[in-house]
Amino acid sequence: MTTALIEAAKIEAAKRRWTRRRNLAIRIASISVLLIGWEVAGFFTPRIFLAPFHASIFALVQLTLDGTLLKAAFNSMKVLVAGLAFSLLIGVVIGLLLGRYRRFDWAAAPYVNGLYATPTIALLPIVSLWFGLYTAPKIAIVVLLAVFPIIKNIYAGVVTLGQELMEPAVSMGASELQISHKVVAPAIIPFLMAGLRLAVGRGIVGLVVGEFFTAQTGLGGLLVRYASDFKTAEMFVPIATLAVIGYGLTSLVIFLERWIAPWKESERDLGV
Repeated sequence: MTTALIEAAKIEAAKRRWTRRRNLAIRIASISVLLIGWEVAGFFTPRIFLAPFHASIFALVQLTLDGTLLKAAFNSMKVLVAGLAFSLLIGVVIGLLLGRYRRFDWAAAPYVNGLYATPTIALLPIVSLWFGLYTAPKIAIVVLLAVFPIIKNIYAGVVTLGQELMEPAVSMGASELQISHKVVAPAIIPFLMAGLRLAVGRGIVGLVVGEFFTAQTGLGGLLVRYASDFKTAEMFVPIATLAVIGYGLTSLVIFLERWIAPWKESERDLGV
């Protein structure tokens, strides 16, 4: 019996390794097709509209060596990380309050839903008026875009708990703090991570919007500068850098979710 279980485990592990290798091969093939198509299209398109892939690689090397790209990326990362940190703090608190307390939900939900539905660009003038034109308004714009997915997902997680998990804890005399720590917090982790993944993408959008319309610094500032000069080879460098940052942060969130809530990965493998 033990030998059969060991063999089954080995077969399952081999299947998982093969699946990972297959998925990696598919991803590499997809990226290769994109880059080859970009290179070919660049030769048949006027340089003012699209530069070949190799030209953007040369621009990437040049901007990296002279420090322009690293300085811009550092400035953008400061804003993005600060904005996401504030979004996480605000989103978790408001989401928990909305989900746990009905009266707070009734009082605050109109403001949350109203701001969520309001185009962020419509708030730029007042954000600039309140926070100025440098770092603070960019962080505020990132928060305005990134906080709502966290609020919505935390709220959904708390509501999904329902009374099935709450009632046993209450019947055993658990305090509000114990319920929040022992019951609510572990259950909402997957919802928090899902909201954070969405927040990363929306936060990068907010970062670029802020750098477009306030002080033009960071990667967004580089993008505006090169677009204004019709330097398409250089223009793709900050675009690709933003994509890499977004992919990297999203992968980091997924890794943290697997580390903090490994049971969710097991549920996915089982098709739950």
